[in-house]
Amino acid sequence: MALPELRRVLGPATGVAVCCGMAVGAGILRTPGAIAAQLPDPAWIFGVWLLGALVATLDAFILAEMAAMLPRVGGLVAYVRLSFGRGPAFLVGWSMLLITWPASLAGVAVVTGELLAGGASTLVGEGSTTAGRSYAVALIAAVAGVNLLGLRAGARFEVVSTGLKVLLLAGVCVAAALAAPVAEVVAPPPFPATTNALLAAIGGAMTAVIFSYDGYADAVYLAGETRDPGKALPRALFTALVTITGLYLLANATFLWVLGTGGLAASQFAALDVAARAFGEVGSTVLTVVAVVVLVGAVNGYFLTGPRIGRLLAEEGLALAAFGRVGASGVPVVGTVWIAVAGIGFASTNTFAQLLEFTVPIIAATTALVAIGLLVQRARAPERPRPFRVRWAWAVVGLQVAIGMTLLYSFLCANPWALAIDAGALAVGLCAYLVVRKRAAPAP
Repeated sequence: MALPELRRVLGPATGVAVCCGMAVGAGILRTPGAIAAQLPDPAWIFGVWLLGALVATLDAFILAEMAAMLPRVGGLVAYVRLSFGRGPAFLVGWSMLLITWPASLAGVAVVTGELLAGGASTLVGEGSTTAGRSYAVALIAAVAGVNLLGLRAGARFEVVSTGLKVLLLAGVCVAAALAAPVAEVVAPPPFPATTNALLAAIGGAMTAVIFSYDGYADAVYLAGETRDPGKALPRALFTALVTITGLYLLANATFLWVLGTGGLAASQFAALDVAARAFGEVGSTVLTVVAVVVLVGAVNGYFLTGPRIGRLLAEEGLALAAFGRVGASGVPVVGTVWIAVAGIGFASTNTFAQLLEFTVPIIAATTALVAIGLLVQRARAPERPRPFRVRWAWAVVGLQVAIGMTLLYSFLCANPWALAIDAGALAVGLCAYLVVRKRAAPAP
């Protein structure tokens, strides 16, 4: 489907900001206590966060080669399309537009809404309040409005908010570690006693970890609008990944230092408990301000990336042409509105925990599929220019796929219902593909 060319107006700073902005959000604020409750030992706690960094690093190498080789909007959907055809690409794009992007956006917005409604202390509970959901809906609508003003407006907002969040989060961690008294001794819960129990615990912990890292490579969705993507995107991916991993390890070290292993495992909102111990009565206010800055940038990132998935599907004739059209501002208007409307729907009906469980299995499966696609391209099109090339690609892909399949099994042990919901969405997507495939443009 012939659509107007996109303008390459974004630089590497936007790529770094998008990756950091989307990854550093609700996950690191909410999940460390839940992870420690499942694996109550510092070595295992740091181990799962480092495993998340390993998964992200392997994926970053793979995506850097794919993005440099195919600088096209749509990110992972574009790479699946190139390697496996329209059917798998449609299913991946369908799952992203229907579940992953709007549900992840809603998860971040729900946490932000609770902060705005009642401060950080309101996030201790697992549920969502009416006021919190109302703020979440308003936030999604407001950030969508900013992005509808133009691509440059959304990109500048992301760069500024990401710079603030990195400085604030790192600063608060260091200040809290210096100011807090010695951690009280709290007995941690028992460690998983059987192999299946350990796998389920790792699955539950890695669900939270992968959700927290998710977004580390989302600059690839803007490849078609990035200047010199062959150099800019690999640089952005690895710069962002080092920044994100450093922040997460610093945050967990602070939580363990201030709360102790048992205290972290018992904490429903570790960041709040640390702020309260370090800064007293003003701790909740300090944490609220930092968290809102952290989260709003993440919300904005979903609007910079998600609509480009719709654009890719429209180019392939697998979505309405309206999803692919951009105005003078450079924004896919219909795709932006869709992400906003679907995100509002999720935010109005689900809790943060539910939204997390829906999204992570799809992320893990798609990551493994893209990794295999790298080897497919090496065999099928060895002559294709590759400004960035992964060394030992077979080993990198093999390790990534092995980890991904192990994680999917552990997710199944931890929450089979979430996987069943995702499988149902893919089944519906397959039916939808059978309807729309006749409209697809001829394969190049």
